[in-house]
Amino acid sequence: MLKRGKKRDASKAKSEGDERPKKITLNAGNEWEKNVICELSKKRKVLVRNWEGKAVMDIREFYLEDGKEYPTGNGLSFFMNQWKILRDHVDEIDKLMMVHGGDNDQIIEPR
Repeated sequence: MLKRGKKRDASKAKSEGDERPKKITLNAGNEWEKNVICELSKKRKVLVRNWEGKAVMDIREFYLEDGKEYPTGNGLSFFMNQWKILRDHVDEIDKLMMVHGGDNDQIIEPR
């Protein structure tokens, strides 16, 4: 068990899914823009990119600076094996979203 404030030894990672992608640096000429799949809200986008030769799907928050949007470090990154697991459970997630009031299409923006 990890103690608060103590970093995990990278050599003890069990799989590539345990590794955390480093801070995304997609700012060069807004190169990330061509990788955006869809916009989830005003500040959140889904993009697919390559990280050290591996496909990564990001759900990322963006910020506006000097009239341009840039990705933040806030978000989730899924390697292919994690994406496949999530994708295989979409129907189950969708059913439970409806049970918990998911028929309300209210959009709540992050602060």
